[in-house]
Amino acid sequence: MTQEVVNPSEEFRYGSELQGRGYMTRMDTYVGLSIWVLASTAVIIGLLNLYLIKKLNIFHNSFGALWVSRTIGEIASNLPNIFYAGPVTIFQPKDIDPAVGIVAWTVAFFFGFESCIMIQSVSANRMIAVCAPQHYYHIFSKRLTAILITVTWIVAAFVISLYYLVPCSVLGYSPQYHEYLFIKCAPDTDRKYSLFGTIGNIGCFAMCSCALVMDITTLVKIIQIKVTNKAMARESSFRRNVRFFAQTAFQNITMIGTLIFQVLANNSKESGRQDYFILAYDTLILTQLNNGLALILFNPEVHEFLGVNIWCLRKKRISAIPCTMTAVRTVAKIDN
Repeated sequence: MTQEVVNPSEEFRYGSELQGRGYMTRMDTYVGLSIWVLASTAVIIGLLNLYLIKKLNIFHNSFGALWVSRTIGEIASNLPNIFYAGPVTIFQPKDIDPAVGIVAWTVAFFFGFESCIMIQSVSANRMIAVCAPQHYYHIFSKRLTAILITVTWIVAAFVISLYYLVPCSVLGYSPQYHEYLFIKCAPDTDRKYSLFGTIGNIGCFAMCSCALVMDITTLVKIIQIKVTNKAMARESSFRRNVRFFAQTAFQNITMIGTLIFQVLANNSKESGRQDYFILAYDTLILTQLNNGLALILFNPEVHEFLGVNIWCLRKKRISAIPCTMTAVRTVAKIDN
């Protein structure tokens, strides 16, 4: 590895990576606004998800509980984007206390990592519901679901603590690079990336890849049932499981693309690719927004409750035609 040449005349300043440049550029404005708008929209959609899950009996089950936990994580992880990352990216202030950028990353990562783990649990939930429905209520009982959610939050807290326990691994938000960056902890530090951060990025990618494998397994089983068991395929419970599967697969595909950019950027300004930073950061927020939209798009019970008609999803299949949502005065009659 090529070592960084340290200029002895240059004074080392901890957290210099987290400072703004002191003046605004057009790109800063565009990126900052995109962060703020996407994060605000994701939070609003997330809050709507929580409201829908509370009001609709169809979500009063293990799947709904897992989705609530995931949604809370995504809402909280976007709050630093609304109140810190978006504004400082636009205005590029200097002399920012590094602790502020570090706290923003800590909050975003803790809650974001919890939602990432919970996505795997949701995929497993759907796989069991479709592939082994006779065991579903035993595996995902109310008690075991509560334990799973509790353990997930504990694991997320443990993982974030490792960034502080492993020397020189902490990250923080950089207004100039529009991403969470590794903070150099000493002037003679040769490493330009967070060691544990690299492991964390690859670990998240591996987890989402496992979720995608579970989604593929579920899809194969769905196709098999539709071909070999027409009676079961017509049951409302099976159709509901298919819709729930569709929304989990939708979020996992977008998450995989996001994590590819995360791994390439590796939270290091030495990657030399600012486009990776922008794509990694914005696509992560966009993925979380898509996660919330999935609950709305793929469930006719939600359409009926909200009084909206999503015409391309009215059929008992998922259409590839672009959707347009039109508010109606009366509750639309939508096939279950």
